[in-house]
Amino acid sequence: MHLSEQKNIAFLIMGLQKNSGGATYLSIADGKIVRSHKEAKQGVTVSCVTKSGKTVHEEKFDSITGRIVGLKTHENDFGKQWHLSFTDGEESYIVTMTYSSRYSTSFLKALPNIDLSKDVKLMPWSMTDKNDASKKVTGITMWQNDGNGFVKIAPAFTKDEPNGLPQMVQVKVKGVMTWDDSDMMEFLESKAMALFATNPEPIDSDEAPF
Repeated sequence: MHLSEQKNIAFLIMGLQKNSGGATYLSIADGKIVRSHKEAKQGVTVSCVTKSGKTVHEEKFDSITGRIVGLKTHENDFGKQWHLSFTDGEESYIVTMTYSSRYSTSFLKALPNIDLSKDVKLMPWSMTDKNDASKKVTGITMWQNDGNGFVKIAPAFTKDEPNGLPQMVQVKVKGVMTWDDSDMMEFLESKAMALFATNPEPIDSDEAPF
């Protein structure tokens, strides 16, 4: 596994040890790609306690580069999620994202502009909101090599050019106004599933997230 010692330089997830017959699960949190371990590994993992009181051991990465080979939705105790399958040579990974989140939305908006026959570099990010220091702005940026170097993948759906993408609407829930993205997510899911309609199903894994 090649890791960069410089915090401000993105590094790749490569050569991670796989479980026999399965893929390695990764998640996205706090602007990083996260791999959970059953036990702490000195100099590799950072341990923390979740809101439920469970101690977790996490290894964090800035980015992942590989071929996107599948995408599907999955529901578990954490709710509905996206499972994005990557391959890098003989290595296989499943990146999980919350179904409705800024991470998944930014990824799905750019997905139609990705060449699925080529490697893609996926980098999540998180920064402080310029207008409200108590809030975080998050998302995912992706790049592909156009022959002259990596270029940023532009979104296929934007505010100025929605291309049919429904916008979020405000609805009242128990007397409180909130933003509803149901129509937007259904649209993005439909577009994403169409792209993978002729592709193999995402890789199965024997390793469940901790």
